[in-house]
Amino acid sequence: SSNNTPKTVVIVGGSFAGLAALQELAFGESSNIRIVVIDQKNFFEYTPGVLRLFCDPSQFLTSLGREFDANRYTKNVMFLHGEVTAIHSDTNGLSYIPYNETTTMNLQYDYLIYAAGSTHTYPITASSDERTLLSREEGWIVANRKIKSSQKIVILGAGAVGTELAAEIIDYFPNKEVTLIDASPIVVPLFPKSTQEYAQRWLQKKGVRLLLGKSLDKWDDKSCQFKDGTILQADAVYVCFGGKPNSKPASTQNKSMFTMNGRKSLLVDQYLSCSNNTNIFSCGDVAYPPTEALAQGFHAEIQGIVAAKNVLATIHSSISINNRMTRYPHDICKSSRMPLVYVLSLGKYDGVLGFNNITIPGSIAAIFKWILEYTKVLQMEGKLLGRLIWKFGDAAALFLSRTIVRPPPMP
Repeated sequence: SSNNTPKTVVIVGGSFAGLAALQELAFGESSNIRIVVIDQKNFFEYTPGVLRLFCDPSQFLTSLGREFDANRYTKNVMFLHGEVTAIHSDTNGLSYIPYNETTTMNLQYDYLIYAAGSTHTYPITASSDERTLLSREEGWIVANRKIKSSQKIVILGAGAVGTELAAEIIDYFPNKEVTLIDASPIVVPLFPKSTQEYAQRWLQKKGVRLLLGKSLDKWDDKSCQFKDGTILQADAVYVCFGGKPNSKPASTQNKSMFTMNGRKSLLVDQYLSCSNNTNIFSCGDVAYPPTEALAQGFHAEIQGIVAAKNVLATIHSSISINNRMTRYPHDICKSSRMPLVYVLSLGKYDGVLGFNNITIPGSIAAIFKWILEYTKVLQMEGKLLGRLIWKFGDAAALFLSRTIVRPPPMP
């Protein structure tokens, strides 16, 4: 019967959301499914830790980068190395170009989880020439040479990325002139006030020049110009804002197939289903759920899990009507708000650990970040120890957030 025919679930994107969806499908109770993960890279990169690779690229292969390995999974899992160019929801297929080839191939799916993430400025996001683990390592080595050869460094954007990058550079190279610029009057404006104040004091103490409340007119690789006409010269300029959702393959379809907001994020409903597509789900940085859309690894993973659960519920609905869909985030955290969980890194030995309104600054945050990073990479590799640690960790975070330490109000 058709119910016994294996269903093909294609996951586009091999970062936090995509790999969380993969593990929910592959290590869950469901059988009779075939899982295909397709990514333009052949490796997973722990993006929250990559900023220190500007200063120490040797940590990429030792700690932060891992090749995809289908052998970690007991079920019918396949990784495809290629770039998705178009989604054809009317025919349940997608077009992709395999790595190092020019011919477009087609891939059919019964269900699609689109978790392609977002693109930031290079080298925070890999370039089109860095599709393998070794080429990405070489890219970080080149980025490190640029940092070493630059005395005056300007960082545009004082959010978490810009603040952490400034902290890494001044911590590794205390004699460099580092300037951090943002239109906001304070660093990390999306974080609680105590985190903002601690980070700002730390940067000032280390000698980082803060130009806050300053609006930019234009910039290039060696300078930036403010709205008042003032020009600031530098040896290197790094842009740490303006991440763009990787939704282009979906935008090739008629607007009735996918709905996007002004940033080109894919709008999804509370089940993370794309509008007008009952068999297409989206999660992570590329998706925009109705309640919130914070670009956090934890949120992306939970969305990946929800998307996978709803794929399975949809598959089984033809067999049992009692397999109900999971709502994000309500059925996961029993609230309309996901917890705010973060570690803001300030150099090698300092930082701020945050959980909703609780903040813990100092070296304990740096220790926690190392533990988090080590175990999270294990989990994303599909290793049992990492999966067990984070199954408990996620459950604990969600329990605490709905009972004892509730999320802060929306800004």
